[in-house]
Amino acid sequence: MKQAVIYVRVSTREQKEEGYSIPSQKKLLWEYARVNGFKVEKEFEDNETAKKAGRTGFGEMVEFLKHNKKVDTLLVEKTDRLYRNFKDYVIIDELGITVILVKENEKIGKDANSHQKFMHGIKVLMAKNYIDNLGEEVKKGLREKAESGLSPCNTPPLGYKLDEVNEKSILTVDERNKDLAINLFNWYASGLYSLQDLVDKVKREGLLILANLPKKSKMKVLTKSTLQRILRNPAYYGDFRWKKKIYKGSHEPLVNKQLWDKVQSVLDRYQNKKLLSKYNTLNFVFKGLMTCGECGRHITAIRKVKPSGREYVYYNCTKFGTNCSQKPVKEEVLDSQIIKRLEGLRMPDEAIAYVAEGLKQSLYLKRETTDKAQEMLENEKRRLEKDLDTLYADRLDGTISKDFYTAKSKECESAIKDIGEKLTHYTTANINYYQTGINILELSKMASFLYKQANPEEKQDLLNYLLLNSSLKDKNLDIVYKKPFDNIYQKALCSDWRVRRDLNPRSSP
Repeated sequence: MKQAVIYVRVSTREQKEEGYSIPSQKKLLWEYARVNGFKVEKEFEDNETAKKAGRTGFGEMVEFLKHNKKVDTLLVEKTDRLYRNFKDYVIIDELGITVILVKENEKIGKDANSHQKFMHGIKVLMAKNYIDNLGEEVKKGLREKAESGLSPCNTPPLGYKLDEVNEKSILTVDERNKDLAINLFNWYASGLYSLQDLVDKVKREGLLILANLPKKSKMKVLTKSTLQRILRNPAYYGDFRWKKKIYKGSHEPLVNKQLWDKVQSVLDRYQNKKLLSKYNTLNFVFKGLMTCGECGRHITAIRKVKPSGREYVYYNCTKFGTNCSQKPVKEEVLDSQIIKRLEGLRMPDEAIAYVAEGLKQSLYLKRETTDKAQEMLENEKRRLEKDLDTLYADRLDGTISKDFYTAKSKECESAIKDIGEKLTHYTTANINYYQTGINILELSKMASFLYKQANPEEKQDLLNYLLLNSSLKDKNLDIVYKKPFDNIYQKALCSDWRVRRDLNPRSSP
């Protein structure tokens, strides 16, 4: 029998509720294996949550397939269950196995033709974009929470705890450690203690009892760095910091702003500003985009100023632990190479139909999956609204009591609001989904032009969107396009799409 492995994944509680559950995926894949004569050697599972990052099951599956070459088939429900990003795609592709996407009725492997790979690349790109957009909506919800005065952070600072109020985590005062937090500010503001003096005082007098800390506190022991974070935390005077921005909090402050400011002035006296100046935070166009083609080490950027005052940016291999012979390359040299490479994506209008076909197939798949989930939510919302109308009519008729009406109507209104938020997430994700398709077409025609007009930061964003990885050797840049732009380029090599057929991303300029 043919040997295979099964991989299933669910990423959010909502997906479980909308028919994406682990059991339903397993049932589908095991039935497919039985009908098609596959012997399932092992199954791998990932159940992701917002609190637990990473995919243990995916990593274990990759290692298993690397060491069990006879198992050459991977069964998975559909594209977005397997790939979360382009790195996942590359990892699976390098295994040389056949991937069977059961719901999509598609097989992708070493024998697949370029057209199949192109269509698959489109689906990978769109699936990743859709997941990213849903993630952005989650971030938007957290930002709205912060703007309402509630900290999105789930780790309370010393002297506070988290209480659940109306299914929201609210920062409240922890009476057990309240006095210690206040005293730390008073003691340090006096100027009589250093950070280490206070740490020693707390330990010596047993002022911090770990058993008193809230369950979600990550503090294991009080250290200088932990104490400094406490004294720098604006939560103690009523605000809070989230995503490098200060928000007005709705929680109870433990110290006044004057005391907090005084503590900051004492801390700043010991701030070594010279130490901070050594870190280079300048943006470079090719920062993080290349490795050395000779030794595989990272490529770093260096800005130099000539005696004339003119600035130059050079890129060079770190050469750490090697005898690498590569020499520095000026940024403008790499810039001109990139412009020529991007001209290779240029397509005439008649070639757009080929790309559009891939987008249409991806759209059909989306309608068969995510749109059905959205329809289920809309139906549930209409049902709840109908129930609410019935409750109102019954209340007017006097068939139900006021208390019963109030309780049930609040339940319905809360459920309707929750579904409304989910539908908003889907709507925003849908808009960005279609916009991504348009972006693919536009970039295929205008990548080189857009790059020439962009500033350094915009250039870096464009290259991150288009390129999978790059290497630098003998002052020549070797690039690999991401899906589906690699297939667009390969199609261009086999046809007359491009204006100049002598442009090859793996050859010297």
